[in-house]
Amino acid sequence: MVGAVKAFTTTIASLATSSNAIDLGGGYNRVMVGIPTMTSATDVFFRVSDTADGTFRRIYHESVVATATPTAVQFDSSITNCYVPVNIAARFFQIAYTSATTKASQTFKVLCSTN
Repeated sequence: MVGAVKAFTTTIASLATSSNAIDLGGGYNRVMVGIPTMTSATDVFFRVSDTADGTFRRIYHESVVATATPTAVQFDSSITNCYVPVNIAARFFQIAYTSATTKASQTFKVLCSTN
């Protein structure tokens, strides 16, 4: 990431399935999500909304095969202690689990840059 970087943090509480919404404010060209060392075998995915209290929907990416169905941006529980790039055009962002099996709360860092 180059240029000014804005950092956000959000936590998924123990036995919860999603974090609180992060207000990214918009205008970021690059977003990286820090996946911590996971304490359970649940997968991580991302959701967005245009309002803080709106319906959050999963992020999907286009398939390289024109006739294929897009697939969810989701990370297996073995992908931990790293940063992953995410293409986000929405203002509000949320991190979620496929199931609420975590034994401890998890804090995620989200880094945003304008270039």
